[in-house]
Amino acid sequence: MSRSLVRAILVAALLLGLSGCVTPEELRQQDEAACSSYGFHPGTSDFAACLQRENLARRYGGWSAPPPMWYGGGWHRFP
Repeated sequence: MSRSLVRAILVAALLLGLSGCVTPEELRQQDEAACSSYGFHPGTSDFAACLQRENLARRYGGWSAPPPMWYGGGWHRFP
């Protein structure tokens, strides 16, 4: 493979990786938009609770089941 092709692939991979970065401000805007779309109004306790749930859902969203728990000498997933 030529050097220019390798360099082009590396630059493309770098740009693709950086395109997935999201700032905390952008995440907050996404959460606010989601909570507003659910019918919650900014400045209310329900809106704040919605923001918290959205944040927790993003943090633990990879779990399709409850997170693994320590039980009897090892980590186990329970159905």
